[in-house]
Amino acid sequence: MLNFNDKKMKKIIYLFIIFILGACAQEDELTPTGVVKDWFAIQPGEGEWNEIACDIYTNYGCSVFKNDTLGKEFRGFDNAGDSIIYYETLKIGYSIESFSKVNFTLCKDEEKLIQGIKIVRDLLMPQLEKFGTITRSYLLVDTVISASDTTVCEYGKRDFETTLLGLTVSMTDGTRKNITEFTQEERENWLGKIVAIEVANRIQLKYSELVKEFYTIQKEIVENEGNKYAHGVKGTTEDFGGGKGIPDSRPLGFLEWSSLTITYNYFNNPKWTKYEYYSPTEEKDFETFVAAALLKTPEEFESENGEYPYVMEKFSWMKNFLQEQGYIQ
Repeated sequence: MLNFNDKKMKKIIYLFIIFILGACAQEDELTPTGVVKDWFAIQPGEGEWNEIACDIYTNYGCSVFKNDTLGKEFRGFDNAGDSIIYYETLKIGYSIESFSKVNFTLCKDEEKLIQGIKIVRDLLMPQLEKFGTITRSYLLVDTVISASDTTVCEYGKRDFETTLLGLTVSMTDGTRKNITEFTQEERENWLGKIVAIEVANRIQLKYSELVKEFYTIQKEIVENEGNKYAHGVKGTTEDFGGGKGIPDSRPLGFLEWSSLTITYNYFNNPKWTKYEYYSPTEEKDFETFVAAALLKTPEEFESENGEYPYVMEKFSWMKNFLQEQGYIQ
C-alpha cells in the first residue's frame, strides 16, 4: 500500500507534476502542421476577368467566381501511395438550417462573363455598399433555373454562401435573353432585381416580424378570391393574336408570375396554346416588390399599375417600409 506521507513518495509526486507541466509548456510551443486556406481570396492572375475580380475583392471584400470549383489542394498520400487531392467547391443551395437543390448551368461565353462582372463592379457594388448589403461572393452563371419550372431562367438566387447571378434570363413573353443583348432599360431592370435579392434577404433576416405584415396583405387578397403563394394554374387559350392570352397576375396581387410555360400549336392546332403558370413564393414576391420600390417612384408605379388595388397596396407598404428603415428617401 502506497504511503503518501512518506518523504520519498512526496518527492516522486512533485517531480512527476513538474514533468507534466513542462510537457504541457512544450506542447503549447508546437507550431501547426498546416494553415487553413482562404478559398474565397481572389489571387492576382492574368486576363481581364481576373483583373476585375481582384479589383472587386480589394475594394469591397466580395469574391466573384465563374466556376463553382474554387480550387484544389494536395493533402498527402493514401495507403496505396496515390496523391490525395482535395477540391473546394461552393455549397450551392445550403443555408444554416436546410439544403435545397438549385439547378444552374455554368457560362462558357467569355464575352458574356466579362459584361456581367463589369456590371457587378461598376453598378452593383456601389449600390450594395450604399445599402450596407455586400455579400460574401457571387457566382456568375449562364442560367439559374426556376425550381417550379425547368424552362424559366431566373435573375438570381441567394443562399448562405453565395448569390448566383443568371446572365441569361426569361422575359415576360416567355423568351430568353442574355446580358449581351439587353437594352439599357433591361440592364437596369436586371441590376434592380439583383440588388433587391440582397436587400430583401437582409430585411427578412433583420425585420422578420415586421415582414409578416406584407404577407398578411396577400392572405387577405386570397380571402377575396386572390391567388395563393406558389400556386400552379394550367389551361389552354386561343393564340395571343386572336384571343385572350395569358391572364394578368396583377389583379391577384402579384407583379409577375413566378414561372410561365407556353406551348404553341397545342394538339397541332395553330389557334390554340397551352399555358402553365405559377404564382411566386413568399420570398420571390417580397423580392419583386423590393425591386419595384427601389426602381420606381410612386407616380411611375401608379401610372403602370393604378387600376390594380392589391398591387398598389403592397407597393405602398413596401415603399413606406423601405423609407422608414432608411433604404430609400
